[in-house]
Amino acid sequence: MAVRRVTLLAPAGSLKAAHAAFAEGADAIYVGLRGWSRGGQKGELSRDEMKDVLEIARGSGRGVWLAANIIPKPEERKRLMGHLRALVALGLEGVIVNDAGSLRDVSEAFPQLLVSASVGCGALNEGDVLFYEALGARAVVLPGYLDPSEVAAIKAKTSIQVELMVHMVQQFVQLGKCFMPSYFRLRPSRTEDVGVRLTGSVKRGGVGVCFSICQEPWDLYWGERKMDRRLFPAQQVSRHGDLGDFLDAGVDIVKLQGRSLPPEMLAPLVRRYRAAIDAWEDGLDRPVDSEPAPLPPMWTAVGR
Repeated sequence: MAVRRVTLLAPAGSLKAAHAAFAEGADAIYVGLRGWSRGGQKGELSRDEMKDVLEIARGSGRGVWLAANIIPKPEERKRLMGHLRALVALGLEGVIVNDAGSLRDVSEAFPQLLVSASVGCGALNEGDVLFYEALGARAVVLPGYLDPSEVAAIKAKTSIQVELMVHMVQQFVQLGKCFMPSYFRLRPSRTEDVGVRLTGSVKRGGVGVCFSICQEPWDLYWGERKMDRRLFPAQQVSRHGDLGDFLDAGVDIVKLQGRSLPPEMLAPLVRRYRAAIDAWEDGLDRPVDSEPAPLPPMWTAVGR
């Protein structure tokens, strides 16, 4: 019996990262267009860089998806549609959106695109996935803290692709729905493509920049007296050891988080998951020639 093909979707926040991801076996990469994703400039590409990435992908038979995962104002959707139209003409294959209204508009305007509901849309069960499927999504990103049995239940009731973020940062806030950065950098700025934005807001009207405030230490005071310094709970986790169970459950797209990762850190991450997917497709229990000290079959914190 033929084994279904699983897509390895890797992040790329630069041209060098895109080269590294493709070289290590990514089937597709997702990138941000400057001003239109949560990554901020540290993980976004200019329009010229987008053209270069799409040309690289065409030459290697790989795919490029756009992470357009801000929540745009109504007047901004027209500009976003214009960007998408130009990128689709250059070979863009997919787009990841974080807003139900944008998802509906994009799926209707570009039926050839694989439109994916971002992890920030908050889908956690079959009812959630059916909702986004009805809006026109062809894939839904699920967080890596679900169990394989939950993924199997979703696949049994839905027909669209399941995109599992197996390598991600687990935070106490929901990804894509946090406005904490606005308290840190509430400074309006103007850009040519996007207009006036609050650089620290990831809510409606915000540029989508995450300054990782939840990962910074917070001082606790009682009056003038400093009592403690603490961190909010957050850890980067990889479910590498459970990947076979997830694939058995029906995961179609294995997604890795990390558009801010430099190429030298992204390459081994992509290589590790490429080997695991290839092993599963070959019916093996473990990757051939796997790296030393593989991740154990549990959630494992991975330093960036």
